[in-house]
Parts: sequence; C-alpha cells; structure tokens
Amino acid sequence: MLKNVIHKVDALFHDSAFDTSKKYQNLERLTSLLQDKIWIIKIDIRANYSFFPRTSLQLLHEKNGIGNSKFVMEFIDGVIQNLSSKFMMEFIDGIVQNLCELVEIGDSNSVQIQEVLKELKLLKNLVGFLSKWCVDSESVYALFAHVLFVAGFAAMVAWLYMPGCEDNGNEYLVPGEMNFLLSYLVRMRTKPVNPRIRKIYVDVLLALKGTMQSGLSCSIQNLYSVEIEAGFLEIFIHNLEEIRSISTLSRMEYLNHQMVSLEEMLKLLRANLISLPIQGLEFHLQDIDIVIVDVGLLIYSLYDREEQEEANQRLFLDLPRSIQHIKEVIFLVIRWAFQSNLPRVHGLGCVDFLLINLKEFQVRYSDSHNSFVKNQLQVIQKELESLQPFLKDVAEELYNKHERLQHCAALLNGKAYEVEYIVDASIRKGVPDWCLVRWLFDIIKEIILIREEVAKIQEKRVFKFDFALHDTLDTEELTNTPRMTEEVVGFEDVMEKLREQLISGSKQLDVISVVGMPGLGKTTVANKLYSDEFVVSRFEIRAQCCVSQAYSRRNVLLSILRDAIGESPTLAKLSTDILADQLRKILLRKRYLILVDDVWEASVWDDLRCCFHDDNNGSRIILTTQHGGVAENAKSVSDPLYLRLLNDDESWKLLKQKVFGEESCSVLFSNIGKEIANKCRGLPLSIVLVAGMLTKMKKSEICWKQVAMNLCTDILSNSKAIIEQSYQSLPYHLKPCFLYFGVFLEDKEINVSILTWLWIAEGFITSRDDKSLEDIAEGYLESLIGRNLVTVAKWSSSGKVKTCRIHDLLLCFCKERAKEKNLLMWMKRDQNVNTSSSIYSHKQLIQRHMSFNSEVVNLVEWISSCSLVGAVSFMEGRNKGSFSIVQFSHIYFRFIKVLNLEFIVIDSFPTELVYLRYFAARTSQKSITSSIANLRNLETLIVKPMGGKLILPLTLLKMVKLRHLQIYSKAHFTLNAAEESLETAKFVNLITLSSPTFCCVRDAELMLRTPNLRKLRCSFVGWGYPSRVMSSLTRLETLSIKMDSCGSSPSNFPPNLKKLTTSNFTMYWLQSSIAMLPNLQVLKLVAVFFSKAEWKVRNDMFHQLKVLKVVDCPCFKKWNISDDAFPRLEHLVLRRCRYLEAIPSRFGDIPSLISIEVNSCKESLVESAMVIRETQVEVMQNYDFKVFIHK
Repeated sequence: MLKNVIHKVDALFHDSAFDTSKKYQNLERLTSLLQDKIWIIKIDIRANYSFFPRTSLQLLHEKNGIGNSKFVMEFIDGVIQNLSSKFMMEFIDGIVQNLCELVEIGDSNSVQIQEVLKELKLLKNLVGFLSKWCVDSESVYALFAHVLFVAGFAAMVAWLYMPGCEDNGNEYLVPGEMNFLLSYLVRMRTKPVNPRIRKIYVDVLLALKGTMQSGLSCSIQNLYSVEIEAGFLEIFIHNLEEIRSISTLSRMEYLNHQMVSLEEMLKLLRANLISLPIQGLEFHLQDIDIVIVDVGLLIYSLYDREEQEEANQRLFLDLPRSIQHIKEVIFLVIRWAFQSNLPRVHGLGCVDFLLINLKEFQVRYSDSHNSFVKNQLQVIQKELESLQPFLKDVAEELYNKHERLQHCAALLNGKAYEVEYIVDASIRKGVPDWCLVRWLFDIIKEIILIREEVAKIQEKRVFKFDFALHDTLDTEELTNTPRMTEEVVGFEDVMEKLREQLISGSKQLDVISVVGMPGLGKTTVANKLYSDEFVVSRFEIRAQCCVSQAYSRRNVLLSILRDAIGESPTLAKLSTDILADQLRKILLRKRYLILVDDVWEASVWDDLRCCFHDDNNGSRIILTTQHGGVAENAKSVSDPLYLRLLNDDESWKLLKQKVFGEESCSVLFSNIGKEIANKCRGLPLSIVLVAGMLTKMKKSEICWKQVAMNLCTDILSNSKAIIEQSYQSLPYHLKPCFLYFGVFLEDKEINVSILTWLWIAEGFITSRDDKSLEDIAEGYLESLIGRNLVTVAKWSSSGKVKTCRIHDLLLCFCKERAKEKNLLMWMKRDQNVNTSSSIYSHKQLIQRHMSFNSEVVNLVEWISSCSLVGAVSFMEGRNKGSFSIVQFSHIYFRFIKVLNLEFIVIDSFPTELVYLRYFAARTSQKSITSSIANLRNLETLIVKPMGGKLILPLTLLKMVKLRHLQIYSKAHFTLNAAEESLETAKFVNLITLSSPTFCCVRDAELMLRTPNLRKLRCSFVGWGYPSRVMSSLTRLETLSIKMDSCGSSPSNFPPNLKKLTTSNFTMYWLQSSIAMLPNLQVLKLVAVFFSKAEWKVRNDMFHQLKVLKVVDCPCFKKWNISDDAFPRLEHLVLRRCRYLEAIPSRFGDIPSLISIEVNSCKESLVESAMVIRETQVEVMQNYDFKVFIHK
C-alpha cells in the first residue's frame, strides 16, 4: 500500500514539471487538476498512515535506535555527513513556521501543535549546542536520526493537514486523527520518559562530557554562544518541570523540595547566562557547559529511580551537592557578567560616591533589610574609608612611577562599582541573598588584600625618590595659569604671504585655501590670520565655521550667521534655504571675511558658494582642507597654498619653545632635543605632543634619550605612536578625563563648565578638603592643556579657559581607546541601512558601563540591554516632535548617572532615575514637575525651555546635592503652596544658579539661601535691588544681574565679587557700590544710564580691575578718568557706544594695558584708540599692545 502511494507521489512530480518557456492555454485547469491530485494523495496517505508508526518503531528496536535497513543507513549517512547542524536547525525552523500557520488559522488541534512546537524548539537547542563541540560519535548519529525523524514526522503532519485553496480535503479527516498523531509524536518519540529516547539523550550527553573533559576547546567562536548555553539549559528546566508533574518522586517531600530548588537555580543560571558576554570568557563557558551536562545527566537519572528506594537515598545526597555546584556557577556567572561590563579605566571619584551612598543606605533602610548584608556593607565602608588617603595621594600624583599602586587604585574603583550594584540589587531583590552574601564576602577579602599590599609597598618606601620625579598636581597653580597666545612657529613666510592676500591683492572675492595633512597646523595658521589686528580692521563682517567630516549645511549656515550678527532665537526656526538667503543678504555690499575650516568634500563649497556674493570690494574666504581637489574646486583667484612640513631648525625652535618657554636650554639638552625634533619629521602636532611629555618628566639626559629611542621615522606611524605614548605617560587620574573627549563631536568647541560638570558626575574627580570638585576638575583640564593634548579655543574675560577643543587625530584615538576600555561606545545611525545592523552588532555590546552617544531617538531596539549603562549623550540630533523620557525607565537604566539630552526636546522630566547626577535637555513644557526632587543624587540640572519661560518647583530645595541649576531663559519659582518644611530649607551645595527672575523680595530671600553660591545670573522685575539678600552671598564670585528699568539704587554688592555684569543700572548709584570692591577684576556694563551722559572715575576706584567692557550705552558721551584710575587694567572693550567721543588719553599711560577693542563706535573714538596705541608702543615700549577695530 505504501509503495503505491510513493509511485503516485513520483507521478505527481512528473506531472508538475511545466516548461516555463511554453504558453499554456488551460493553465488554470492544469493547476486545478494538480491540486486535486495532491488532495487525493493526501487522502491515500491518511488512509495508510498507520504503517508509519510501526515502521518507525521498528527502527528504534535496533541498537542505538538505528535500524539495519540498508536504505535507512544510507539515508542517515548521507544526511549526517553531507548536511550541517545549521541546515538541520533551519529545517526545524521551516517546520515550526508551518505549524505556526496552522495555529494562526485557528486549527482545533492548536494545543497539541503548541506542544510539538515546544519540543521541536528544544531539539533545535540541543542540535545548536552540539554544533559548538562537534562531537563525533555513534550517539550523535543516533540523535540526528532521531531529530530528523521527529522533524520529518511533524512536517508530514503539517503538510497533510494544511488546508488547500479550496479547503476540500478536511471532509475526509477522521475526527481526532491529527490529535492522535501529534500526541503520539510528543509522548512516544520526544519525551525522555521513553527509555529508548532517554538513552539517545544520555549517550549524547556522555559523549559531550568526554569531549569537554578531553581538553578540547570549542571548534567555533560564536558571538551567540551564551544564547546557545541558555537554550541548552532550557531543555533540562523543561524536563525537570515534567518530572515534578508526573513522577512519584515528587511525593517524597525531601526530594521534591530539592527539585524545586534545582529548578529555581537552573532558571537563575539561564537568566544570567543571557547577559553574559562571550568575549574573553570562552574558558569559563567551557566549565559552565560541563556543569550543565552534569545537571542533564542527573535529571535524566531521575526517570530511572521511581521504584528504587536505595537509589532514591543516593539521589537525596546527589541533589544538594548538584544544587550547591550550580549555586557556585551562578555566582561566578553573575559576577563575570558584571565585571566584564565594567570600564577598564576608572575615575578616582567612584569610591567617594559609593561611601556617600552607603551612608544613605544605612539610614534609609535601617530596619527593612537583611542584617547580614548590612553588616558586610558596613565592613566595606570602613575598609574603603581607611583607603581614602591612599586614593587622594594617587589623585595628587604621588605614585606616578609605581604602576602596581596605580593598579591597586584601579582595583578599588572596580570594587566600588560592584558594591554599588550589590546595594541596588539588595534593594530591588534582583539577586538572591545567598549570592549577595557570597559576593560581599569575596569583595571584603579582596579589599583587605589590596589594603595589605598598599601598606606593604608604602612600608618599604619604594616611592621615597618619587617626590623629586613626579609631576605634582597643584590646582592653585594650574587654575591660575596665565593666558598664553598660541604662536605660529616656522611659517613666518607663509603667514606674510597669506596676510598680503587678505589685506591687498585682487578686489574680486578670493578664496584662499590652505591645504595640508592632519596635524600640520592648517587651523592654527588660519585662526592666527583671522584674528590678526590688521586683518580684523580691514573687514566689516567676520565669521567662521568648522565643517568637519560630519557635514551639515544647516549647522554651517547657523554657525556663520551667529558669528556675523550674534545669537538670535529666530534663526533656529528658519529652514536651511531661508538661512542661506539670510546670509547672502547680510553679506551683500559688505566687505567680509569668512573662515571655513576643515572641509572634506568639494560638494561642501558648492553648497555654500551661492551665499557669498562678489561685490568686487576685496571680500575673502579662508578655506582649510586636507584634500587638494577640494581646494582646486573652490579656487577663484589665488592658487591653493600647500602647507609644507617644518624644517629641522623650525622643528627644534617649536619644541624648545613648548618645553622651555622663556628659559634657556643647555647644550646637553639642545643636542638630544634636536634629535627628538628631527624624528618628528616636521609635523607640528607630533612636536607639541612630544613637548607635552617632556615638560612633565624629569629633565635628564637619560629620560630624553629614552624618548628619542622610542620615536620612529615614518611620519604617520610616528604621530599615532606619539599619541599612544602621550596617553600612556598620563597620570592615572587623567586617563579617563582625556578619553572622555571621545564623547564629543569632531571640530566642536567644548564648554569647559559643562565638561568639568560631566567629569564630576562620571566620578572622575576625587574630593580634597581644600579644593572644590570644580576647581580640581579645572586643574585636570589645565594639565591636559599643558601636555598639548587639548587646546584652548576661547578664554574668558577673567583669564580662564572658556572653551576648548581636541584635534581630530586625538579625538579618533579617544573614541577607539575608550571603546576598548568599556568607557564609551559611539553609535550613529545611517538612515539608509537596516536599523538593527547599524546600531549594534549584538545586544551584548551595549551592556557595559559606558557613555552612549547617538543621533537616534528610538531606544526600543537596545533598551533591554542597558541596565549597566552609566551615561547617555545625544549629540546634535535635529528631531521633530518631543522625545519620550519614559524610554529612560529606571527599570532599564538603573545605574544611569549622566543623561545629556542637550539637543533633544523632551516631553516630561525623569523622576525615578535615583542614581542620576547630571541631566540636561530642552523642553516644551511650561514647568518642571515637583517630583523631580525624587532624583536625590542630582548635582547638575540644565534645561533650555523652548517656550521662553519655565516655572520651577519649590521642591528643588529638597535636592541637597544640587550644585548647578542652569535654566537658559526666564525661570520663575512657584511659592504660593510652599511646604512649611521648605521655609527654612537651603541650597546648601548650590554653586551655580542661572537664570531666575525674581518678582518680589520673598522670592529672592527664599531662593537665594545659598551659602556656597559662586556664580549667579538673575533678573529682577517690578522692584528695586535686594541689597540685604545680595550682601549675604559672601562666596559669590561671578554675578550677572539685570533690572527691568534704570531706576534702581543698588548698594551692598556681594563683597568677594571677581566678575560683574550689570544691565539697566544707573551709573551714579552703581559706581558708589562697586568701585571699591576689593577683588573685582572683570566689569561689564550693559545698557547703563550715565547722568549728564558723563562718566567720571576717581583715583581710588577699580584698583583691581583687569577687564572693562561697556556695551550698548547710548547715554555715554564723555569719559573722564583720574591719573591713577584703572591701574591694573589689561583689556578695554567698547561696543555700540555710538555717542562716546573718545577714549581718555590716560589709557595710553597704563603699563598693564594689553588691548583695546572697538566695535560700531564713532570715528573720533577709533582715532583716539590709534593714538593710545602709538603711545603704548612708542612711549611705553609695549610692543605686544593691540587695537582691534570692528566696523
């Protein structure tokens, strides 16, 4: 009968062999006939199907479950030897898909189908696990034969009972027939309860164990290996659940309890295996595999022990031992998974943060937690407190020459991360108590060992000579580094030629291109020319932009416009084409100079060309690029200038200047120094990086010779090697700070305040009793600048670094090395490729503690793998609509400390991210929720309202750790429903507050209870100057204050002000309050009213002032100063003082004066500035004095 069916199937294949090149008139009829034949064959098979079970059962009666039939043996051999396990898994997937379709169409046998689906998936897991180890034995042949039969059987059932187009075959279906076949397949052919089936599985596991114990490693390295382990484990969890439901063993209470425990352990192991990264843990996974195989053998043995009392007693002993073994593996897996995600470069502030959190934990959960866990945490707290002096010494660079001590510091910070995780797991019950206890016990032992090692080294005084060699961190010295102008060394001829082209030459619009390789100094040369005083006075409008490799036409246009006309909120709302038209109109009939830096593609200039109209008035474009083709494409009049390498003499001059400054250099160092300079092959970047290293090491012949030996002669390889060497020579505490620059975009100016706040939030800065964290962080930055790894972009008027930038080559190094160290992963989506492949190659890659940077908004694709992510930054993404902050759920981002959404508009504020320290975002909301006070660890809150006005809740006063509150608009506090408990609350740690608007005295008195405030920007509406409140701010150093009218009579300014900006004040009252401030160094007067249009300054006034700016003062006409006024003034800036006649000639006699800048003022005032310049240069011999005239 069966042979008959086979002949019919063969005939069916013959009949269906259409010739596709021919046209058939009755194609529909032919296909209909074929469908009828298919249904007839299905009916025949159903009628004779009883032969299949008997035939298949007969096969299993033979040895190993494989019959001796020549046909069967040849079939099995052919399949096994020629088809891979990958094919078998894909074959199972295809069958699973067909069965799922049966379920979807509402088949009445869907319960049985689901059971078959589960069994097929478990078989696939087993085949997948075998694919790792490539076990070659008869047991594997038997298993594959079994899998092929089960899968083939399921495929046949799916085909037989899959409805056709007409659905005309089910009328022949015997009720319950499919149910019987599926039940038979599950019960007799897949379950281990069948002794012969169980023997197949046991034999395979024994063969697997033998292969593992033989010392052979996995034959393949699979990125999804841990998922294979988890799937393999699923098989035994399923079997164990089945045994407990059908076995008489479950009636024996002591065994049932052990089996429940074993099942819980296996599920916990599976859950943690899924999050375990494979890289570097292959050896550990091999151990785990052996444990899982042992568990499988134990579980299968349970099927054999139903009636054997003696065996049951042995099982009673085996199960606890196995459970303990599983516990051991689970603990190791959980800890491996966490440790593998840790950053391998740490900030020294991690321990400080942990100790604060431990103290809070002990208070907050005094009665509600495992007492043993709390006691162990107290032990850890005491141990770490005892090691804090050591960590502070590391931060102060006392152990720079001792790698082992620095390694001990790194280990301690790693332990801090682990303890932080344990505390969180203890609160949310995310890890079993027995695991936490073991983990804490191990950490205590490890910390004690570290402490003992540190003490041992210190007792031996191995470092006693280090004090003469190390580069001691002195933040007082660093943060007061004098402002230096970056000089161009070696390109004097180039500079003179380019200056001539800018100032004279053709009247046509000329594009002056500077071309050169990375690190050659193109940007330095261009910026020097752009700021040259003769060049500045030549042009009516000057603006600059940096294009970079990630080109955005919109961003470039915005940058040029903001530089040309100032910041305007309306610009950001304009389309790109309108921005281009605006720029064209602004430049029309003006002589302009535009610096377009770092152009990568010729298409960039083609995009911008239309904005720059040629009025034949001598306008100029300076363009820098690495590519000659870009320069040739932009050429108009002048040929591109290809910047040359420095010659040997110029190289040595630059190195000597960077290392020795004004000091003399001995002959000994001159000879070695010239050798070092020559090996830099004329590349300025390499020279300044080497100089950065030399300045931080002992000036000895041996040290310098070592540097010379390490330099190769290939210019590109050398620059990379020098960057590597510069990084390796950094002190321990500066390495994470330097690598963190990889967070930022290429060619962007980085705000120093924001950078240092981020460093603090990331835990890179450790505290000192005599310095604030902000001052220490600024010292770290100054140290990186001193090593020439970071350059100053802009100075503040007070002489501090305002913005900085990093060279593209150094930025690339930071990104790559930070990724290697688990500190950072840069994510950038290509909109033209598949989402999943462009964001990450595998979910495990984003489970580390790292800064995550992206322009993408949808977090769903990777959100489930972010539980250990410590920071997220979205960089310059122009996204429509609001971003849902709910995506940053505390469930998925439990440990996030930095959430930088500076360029993203959010729809609400986070309230449950309890570890968050830094939060920045834009918002379309009109107010901040009072629940933001739940963020008890928040230190920095930066919000930019898109609507202009933002209401702040009074609950902010509860945020005792808040250090910086910065609102980029008018911020109002809601005081009507103030809680009584907040009436006496204070912003104890607040350092920066910007920009509240106070409408009444009570507002100011309540919100300015800030004893440690150092920087305040605020405005007052509808009432006078709050003298009593302001005088109480004794630590305030920077104040920007705006009144709504000029009628105020201010008095009692904060006594220790260093920098003051006033708007809408009357100078008569103002001067009497500020002229005698003992520390005032910077004064900016905006829209100040001068009575009688005159300003008189007496001898005893402003004796510490260094910078004076007067802006937008139409009432200012005359200026009289006494001979000894402004004795220490260095910079004078006058902007839009359109009626001021002249600058007093007395300024020509001030010896400290460095520059005068005049913008949009009367011609007579410009002439007086030039007279003062003549006096300063010729009489005072102040040859560095400069005058900048902006027309």
